[in-house]
Amino acid sequence: MTLEQFVNKVENAVRAYFGSGLQITVQKIMKNNSVEMTGLIFMEKGSDIAATIYLDSYYEEYEKGTPLGEIVRQLILAYEDHRPVEKLKLDFFRDYEQVRARLACRLINLERNCELLEQTPHQVWLDLAVTPCCILMGDELGCACIQIRYEHMRRWKIDEESLIGEAMANMRQILRPEFISMAEFLYDLARSTGPVQMPETEPEKKEMFILSNTQHFYGAAALLYPEVYELLAGEKKGFFILPSSVHEVILLADTGQESRSGLYRMVSEVNAGNVPQEEFLSNSVYYFDRKEKKIRIL
Repeated sequence: MTLEQFVNKVENAVRAYFGSGLQITVQKIMKNNSVEMTGLIFMEKGSDIAATIYLDSYYEEYEKGTPLGEIVRQLILAYEDHRPVEKLKLDFFRDYEQVRARLACRLINLERNCELLEQTPHQVWLDLAVTPCCILMGDELGCACIQIRYEHMRRWKIDEESLIGEAMANMRQILRPEFISMAEFLYDLARSTGPVQMPETEPEKKEMFILSNTQHFYGAAALLYPEVYELLAGEKKGFFILPSSVHEVILLADTGQESRSGLYRMVSEVNAGNVPQEEFLSNSVYYFDRKEKKIRIL
């Protein structure tokens, strides 16, 4: 069965289950890095926001032998477990004064988003692009964003430089930076899965840190925060910046023993094997020099 045939059968089965209470459609959606995915869209009456379940991974499970009926059951459960409770209204998006307090910026790969950037205000930053977006938050919604496009700018009658400037200034209030050691991060991760006992002594390890924001949502953009520069400009000679994903970066203290080729190889291998395509940030390694207080490509 082709992907198209699979999607048609799934759409018809899910629509038959929910009846007329939901508007259910299928749409090809262009994600970050020009990754195209097939979304099953659920729109409830009285809501301006739709829930989307991407079918590509379900198709992979079907090809591995999971029965179609089981796939449909999983999709129904996935929607019912995560259906939007809040009736979010997007009327505010027409008024820039109401949008302004929700502005933030994302960092995305410049080369892989050429098509998106033709329609989107942006600034080039090294080999990345800074793009403004409108952040939506809620208890059920979590953290999401609306990508701001040139058509929105024209409606609001604001220029690109002013828009990005306001987004840069505002995002530090709604997406505050988070800077923790790798050891603390791993400890918290282990503790969240069950009781954990740390050894009394630990072998000497490289000084590594995770930089993101408190929402862990496009947290790599924390590299743009001036206060982060002040934080990094401590006693260390500098930091290597390893792009883990669009959501966070790893900082490695410069001891003078690191190999440029080794760092590049590590970043490429991790990106190829562990990072979803739509979350990929860059294969570059960056460097923050304490004296210059500037980030550059290594």
